[in-house]
Amino acid sequence: MRADRFVYVFLLEVLARGHAWCQETAPAPISPEEYAVRRSRVLAELEKDSAAGGVLLLRAGPPAHFTEEVEYPYRPANDLVYLTGIDTEGAAMLLSATEIAGIGHEALFLPPAQRGEGLWIARRPGPAEAAARSGLTESKIFPRQRLDEVLKKAVRPAAGFHGRVAAGRPVLHVNLGRRSGPGEPLPEEYGFLVTHFGSGAFHIDLRPAHSLIAPLRQVKSPAELAFLRRAIAITGEAHRRAMQKVRAGIFEYHLAAAIEHEFRDRGAGGWAFPSIVGSGPNSCILHYDRYDRRLDAGDLVVMDIGAECAHYAADITRTVPVGGSFSERQRRVYQIVFAAQEAAFRAIRPGLPHGEVDRIAKETVAAGLIGLGLIRDRSEAGRHLPHGTSHGLGMDVHDAMPEPILRPGMVITVEPGIYIAEEALGVRIEDDVLVTEDGCEVLSAGIPRTVEEIEAWMRPRSF
Repeated sequence: MRADRFVYVFLLEVLARGHAWCQETAPAPISPEEYAVRRSRVLAELEKDSAAGGVLLLRAGPPAHFTEEVEYPYRPANDLVYLTGIDTEGAAMLLSATEIAGIGHEALFLPPAQRGEGLWIARRPGPAEAAARSGLTESKIFPRQRLDEVLKKAVRPAAGFHGRVAAGRPVLHVNLGRRSGPGEPLPEEYGFLVTHFGSGAFHIDLRPAHSLIAPLRQVKSPAELAFLRRAIAITGEAHRRAMQKVRAGIFEYHLAAAIEHEFRDRGAGGWAFPSIVGSGPNSCILHYDRYDRRLDAGDLVVMDIGAECAHYAADITRTVPVGGSFSERQRRVYQIVFAAQEAAFRAIRPGLPHGEVDRIAKETVAAGLIGLGLIRDRSEAGRHLPHGTSHGLGMDVHDAMPEPILRPGMVITVEPGIYIAEEALGVRIEDDVLVTEDGCEVLSAGIPRTVEEIEAWMRPRSF
């Protein structure tokens, strides 16, 4: 290795490792005061619903089962965690614009202690811990058994329900999930409402809770950004580890294992979505997650991965060559995708419609595809770029973007790609981007991204 190249690679590794080391300490938890402010903003929105005011109900649903007696790791709806910091199975949150007699405007409900807590399963937070975490006083925290009573005080259907008759239907924001089709069982949330209100459930104006909360989640607070930066830093280390492991003869599952080892080893909660690791022809399968192909010399490997830190997700993609060097054809395709991403970065600023990020990236890709002779007209670009090139990022890896105009504090991805299935050649580059006051900050900029950086990082060396 030439001396100047050695120094370049050494400095690249020192900078990367230094960035990771400075990120090793987990950020401070989101403060109870911040959760209280979030709830106050929701209450202000609820007051707009009707003359009587609206009600929000968020429930942590039942666990999903992997097999009959084995559950998946538990994860409640993010909106409940966003407003309370509580991720306990069976918890519930009730907010009401109109004061509920004997309760007030907000109440948190916790499930009873389970048999075996502290022996078979971990202990769950009690009222004191939940109060300290959420910013609620203990007087606002109740046993879950009282949810039925309090909910009926807060929501009084206009007909078919004992009690006063409202002038109009009461408004209840609730996470309903998808509606059931003909012959399908009633979704759990609908079943819960029918159980509690009987026929009165049909006289309630049901609205999706997420449409109320998603706009509030778009602009990230400094505390949220700290967790996003942490998740991104861990994901960057996983990419670097995987890049150095890539070689002909190993299997995709070796890379997936190295990635997810890095997630856990650095303190992430796990992955934000199942890792995508596709080599050769699998690099053209957008959400490939089988990991069963052996890498061959000359392949490209697409690694689309993201760690999760305290419910906040990273989402970063790199495409690397098996053998450490891009072929001339691979390099040319890669540079088109890279140019599309750079064009999008230059455009991102407050006031820009989010859809423009996608349009700008796709315009660059389309021009490149014409230059490669793969298409004749820009309208054909979807054959080789079938997906959008930007989405919101936060507690969901595809965070909702109900407000289409970019504002400071929003975090989005930029992920153009080109997929040439007949050549088993897929390239995608994805980075996580913070909208700033006068442009943007690429939060994942420290991860090797240019052709030169990737080849230098993958080159075998010893110090």
